Amino acid sequence: MATSLDWSVIRQTLLETSHRTKLYNVSYWDKEVNSVNKNMAKLSGLTEYQVKTLPISPEVNVLDVGAGTGRLTLPIAKQVRHVTALEPSKNMLSVLQENARQQQIFNINYLNESLENVNTAAQYDLVVASFSLFMSDLENSLLKMDKLASMGVYLFMSASPWIDEGIQTAVYGTSNQWSDFILTYNILHDVGIIANVETCTYTFEECYPTLTDAAEAFIQKYSLPTEKRSPLIEYLRANLACEYGGYYYKRKMKAATIWWTKDK
Repeated sequence: MATSLDWSVIRQTLLETSHRTKLYNVSYWDKEVNSVNKNMAKLSGLTEYQVKTLPISPEVNVLDVGAGTGRLTLPIAKQVRHVTALEPSKNMLSVLQENARQQQIFNINYLNESLENVNTAAQYDLVVASFSLFMSDLENSLLKMDKLASMGVYLFMSASPWIDEGIQTAVYGTSNQWSDFILTYNILHDVGIIANVETCTYTFEECYPTLTDAAEAFIQKYSLPTEKRSPLIEYLRANLACEYGGYYYKRKMKAATIWWTKDK
């Protein structure tokens, strides 16, 4: 007899064993604000694809959950009636406000709150979350987004393994194939939401002054054991392109769009 899986428990276990529970903490994102803001330009192609995916128009009212520094918030705001930018990190929200000011975008309401504190009496046409589903209780967060949306919910997340497969193999000797979208889709299924899925491919690129800088960045990003620094550096030496006085890391990645629309 088949035994049903509790995908929320599976997700929590995987996050703990991969040391990704730090992503739950606002303090982590307060520190990452400059890196997140810098990546906006690097991910312009992905941003354009995401905006085209959304059913937006000048009449639409959008809630952007985990707006960050505005990579998706700002281009959406240019095409809709109003955006509410929900962001728990004060540092992220401050940079988002400055980015909006520089682009003279004035139809954004800024909420320095977590999703759990949003009043369910509020109603939005669309609820959007882009690479921001870092809640310990994802099941109830998804249900809340569903309640807040009158037209539909659009979630964007990684469809690639959490860690670069080459780095995983170099450090741990094995490769973990779990990705955020598999877990999220199954949690949605568990709560009775049958969603649509579409994937796309994009390239992420970063430059580091030295191999040591690159190794330290990956150790920090992926919470890798420091005693694995040597094999990590050797992997990076063999796989990073050395150009223009720096070391360039390029990774082909898949992003998933998970969405569902509401019955009228």
